[in-house]
Amino acid sequence: MFLKHIIVFFLTLLFLSTIVPVSAKSTPPSKIEIEFNKLFKRAMRVNHIPGATYAIVRGDRVSTIKAYGVRGQKNNKAIDKDTSFRLASVSKTFSAELAALMIEKKSFAWNDSIVDYIPEFKLKQAGQAEAITIKHVLSHSSGLMPNAFDGYLKGGFQFSHIISKFEALEPYCSPGACYGYQNVLFSFIAEVFKRSTGKAYAELMQQMIFSPLAMNNASVGFDAYKNTTNKAYPHVKVSRNGPWHQVKIKPDFYKVEAAAGINASITDMSKWLLAQLGHTPEVISAHLLETVREPVVSTEKDVKSRTWKGIIDDAHYGIGWRVYQYNEDILYFHSGWVEGFRAVIAYSKDKQIGLVILANAESRSIDKLTVDFWRLLLKEPSVKETLLVKDIKPVKANRSVKDIKSSF
Repeated sequence: MFLKHIIVFFLTLLFLSTIVPVSAKSTPPSKIEIEFNKLFKRAMRVNHIPGATYAIVRGDRVSTIKAYGVRGQKNNKAIDKDTSFRLASVSKTFSAELAALMIEKKSFAWNDSIVDYIPEFKLKQAGQAEAITIKHVLSHSSGLMPNAFDGYLKGGFQFSHIISKFEALEPYCSPGACYGYQNVLFSFIAEVFKRSTGKAYAELMQQMIFSPLAMNNASVGFDAYKNTTNKAYPHVKVSRNGPWHQVKIKPDFYKVEAAAGINASITDMSKWLLAQLGHTPEVISAHLLETVREPVVSTEKDVKSRTWKGIIDDAHYGIGWRVYQYNEDILYFHSGWVEGFRAVIAYSKDKQIGLVILANAESRSIDKLTVDFWRLLLKEPSVKETLLVKDIKPVKANRSVKDIKSSF
């Protein structure tokens, strides 16, 4: 009997020792997050940006999600973690990885000629189009002049019409030898998806990426944006130093869905970052990530660009991602800019830290904030010391994350 009481006593002690007091305070955020939040709020205030939101991911957790301002000047509703924004060219990161997923399923291959799936695609000289592969298309290394036929997106764009225009073009370098950023040509991957699988781009994106990653607010296309209740609205300036004005959404770049047609919330994008950091291998494998991160073509002009001059030492485009070298660190990066919206995603694989910013105004301050974040990040020691030691107790990705909203 005495032995029984002793056992019960020790079991009770063990049970009590495992209970976390409900009143326990959470560990404060890291120094980098506190500093970045100050910079972010100041940029929003100084530039009078209507609304913006950002997420910071550390390791396998969403460490910070914050939202500031309003969805639009005309409705004045607060932005929250589920507000949908246009991603513009950040859509390319999704399209490239969807292509990699389809390649894993043997639907097509990186070195397949684009002509194998779009035989009507022709260039000025015989054999030139046949030399352009799917990998060339998704790495902007086709050899064609940059932004070929983007101007046609403002008109009555039809695939059958635009593809005939390429017959007048002649590459200015061999495929793979030089960089030329594309939107129309990049979007041809959607046609490859359709002709190789019988499924539309939006259907495959939902099936292969959005649903498996529980990106519940993500969508593709103009109609999906219009039909979303909780969405941000675009803002532009009429003059350089003038105020922001809310404008109507335009369908132009939605016509190239694979290049610029995705809509998503900051919660969705935090999940996309987790996938890039390797924490959803059942959806995005480590091998797939290594493939799209591989530098394909030099983008040396980025080193001298207005945003990155003096910051990065080398620059390449991989497959759907930019690859920037800063001393011994590598930043995987992409930005998006379409009328009235800005989007930026950046992460360090080695430090296991990433950032996403979404804004409903065309402010260049988004670029500076990204650079500032990267500079702060590189001041930290290795991920093992920052993540696994004590400076934060981040929120798990599958938990609800409380937004902090500010007016300014």
